[in-house]
Amino acid sequence: MLKSLRFGMMGFLLLCLAGSLSAQTGPRSYFMIGLGAQFDLAQLGGTITKDGLDSGNPRVTSTGAPYGTPQKAIYAENTLISLKRTTGGAVGAKTSGAMVGGNVNVGYEKEGIFGINSLFWRINVNYTTKISGGETSSTVMGYKWLDQEWHYTAWTVPTYLGIKLYNAANDTAIYIAGGVNYFQGWWGVSGTINTPALQGFTAGLNPSTGGPLLGSGGGVLLGDAPNPGVYKENVRFGASGIGLNWLVGAQTKITDKGHLFFELETILSAGMGVGGVSSIGGASALAPWVAYPVVVGGQTYRVGYKIEI
Repeated sequence: MLKSLRFGMMGFLLLCLAGSLSAQTGPRSYFMIGLGAQFDLAQLGGTITKDGLDSGNPRVTSTGAPYGTPQKAIYAENTLISLKRTTGGAVGAKTSGAMVGGNVNVGYEKEGIFGINSLFWRINVNYTTKISGGETSSTVMGYKWLDQEWHYTAWTVPTYLGIKLYNAANDTAIYIAGGVNYFQGWWGVSGTINTPALQGFTAGLNPSTGGPLLGSGGGVLLGDAPNPGVYKENVRFGASGIGLNWLVGAQTKITDKGHLFFELETILSAGMGVGGVSSIGGASALAPWVAYPVVVGGQTYRVGYKIEI
């Protein structure tokens, strides 16, 4: 999908190049507003779908002896899907994949700086929040034992200096620009992993004694559930600072003063966030205070409208 969007944008840029390029006859100023989409928010897609997050506690047998890999603080979606298939549906899984964000953009742009008409500068304010993905739940024989949801919100204020080239008719242009941004954002995860209830459902089912795959003390697939359980956790990690950014785009005139534009904006911004857990199980699995990277940047595909002012 991302490749298709990139190819579509490049095709639009090539159409803009079909006419002879020239500097515009007079500088313009614009107020702009745009809507966009950002994929794999906070770069957590791998954690959500295939990696999960290990607990600081070991798995233990029914006698309390540690063994194998650590317990899980976060279950990956592919593990739950595998459980669903392996158990013939006794373990249910509802997955939604990586987080996808919606982006709202407003800004001001000025062409013709330093006495060069083809140069422009811009300042924008971007707001991005999750609109889909990042929701995972699981059931055992109809009882919901796991429910986790990821969240994301970010503000960025990118500034740009760039080059814009118009066609001979002076109504369509392509542009490229780079600059710096101020960012402030956070991601978090909330939910419950009800291990005691899981153990109640699977009591005595220990593969070491010939039981099925759902054993709580030495279970092959659900033995790594965090113990104690995680109840109504809601931890979040925030960061702010200065990052780099660039964009490539194209615009075309559709009214006397209005221009339709398409852009691919890339923002590089990240920092370290520290979050406090709110449950005993969360503190046991991770720590009372946990530090994780916060990636605010990414690529945003945007369409919008510029009006000359």
